[in-house]
Amino acid sequence: MSKNDGYEIVRQDEKITMYERWTPYPGTSKDSRQIKCVFYANSDLSTMFAHIYEEAKIKTWQENILEYRITSKNDSNWIAYSHYRIPWPLANQDYLLTYSVLERNEKRIILTFSHLIDEKLGPIRDGVDRRPTTGKWELEKMEKGKTKITYTITSLPLNTPRFITDRIVHNNLMATINKLITVTEK
Repeated sequence: MSKNDGYEIVRQDEKITMYERWTPYPGTSKDSRQIKCVFYANSDLSTMFAHIYEEAKIKTWQENILEYRITSKNDSNWIAYSHYRIPWPLANQDYLLTYSVLERNEKRIILTFSHLIDEKLGPIRDGVDRRPTTGKWELEKMEKGKTKITYTITSLPLNTPRFITDRIVHNNLMATINKLITVTEK
């Protein structure tokens, strides 16, 4: 397996390279899974960003999504709640995330997201696992209308053995990204 800033390639298909490393979750000393996916889409920068930023478009590519809503939205910051059906033996999961656009110009968009604790915006539901998560989308304009996307996500580990979670996490993420590529290239 090749290395890249401590990352090792864990999955690859004709469109996506998925890397993984274990690193402390921000603000803690607890080792957490950090996944980085690098891929290209035959769509322009604004189309790709719209599929990350617009609520209706997100629902077209997010795998296993049960609920998604955006609140407190402006051009550079918003809060999103999402609830996903996750394959057994894992529990359904939800996320309450705050998004911030760090850079946005005609060549590049950098968007970060991080875990938010706010019971009024997203109360924790029975039987649903709230995942503390942080990450980043980096969109880069390439030649001939292509966009290079680097997606990085870090989550606190589950109390389920990795030999069970790895396949589920990797398969769901690959399927979701492939669907994102497909819908943005239409």
